[in-house]
Amino acid sequence: MDTSGIKGMITIDTTNMCSHLKRKLFEEDGIYHSLWIAMLDDPELTAVVRSRQLHIYRNGKKTASKREQSDARIDSAEHEQARQMVKVLVLAGKSVPKVIKEDSICNLLQIERIKWMEQRFDKALAAIKDGSAVSLKAIKEDVAELSKYYGSELWKLDFAADEAGNLPPDLKRGVLSEDGIWNLLSDYRELQKKKQ
Repeated sequence: MDTSGIKGMITIDTTNMCSHLKRKLFEEDGIYHSLWIAMLDDPELTAVVRSRQLHIYRNGKKTASKREQSDARIDSAEHEQARQMVKVLVLAGKSVPKVIKEDSICNLLQIERIKWMEQRFDKALAAIKDGSAVSLKAIKEDVAELSKYYGSELWKLDFAADEAGNLPPDLKRGVLSEDGIWNLLSDYRELQKKKQ
């Protein structure tokens, strides 16, 4: 199955892509969907599926060595031929994304992950406040995602970025408060026990 971008910038063969990754990328509520949309708008990005994962590359220019820079025989046409693709990110279905090289798409990944978790956090808070069995059942997957996120390496990276002031000031980030998720998970478990 080929998946073409909305604007046709990226076309990838998803035949061997992990089904979890397909959902995260291509479904509107998937954690990587906004990232996918941004990739489609960036003509410098290329993606390929390898080992069921999505490997994302940025077109770049190979930097000339000092010897090459001093060699007058190298002209700009040869430098243009030295274009190469630089791997910046690897997305997997169930495992943590691997940032290979800092890039704007990697920064976007962190912001979109926080937004995605924040949506689940808000939804779960509202359902816990409601307290009905139907509401609690509806947030089961959201609570599982939040529980997995809380205390993970990704949460620690996001928390550290927030503490360092590296996140946009207007980004909603209740999910990064240490007590916020802890209290939500405790309240959820308590309500689950009462419902049994």
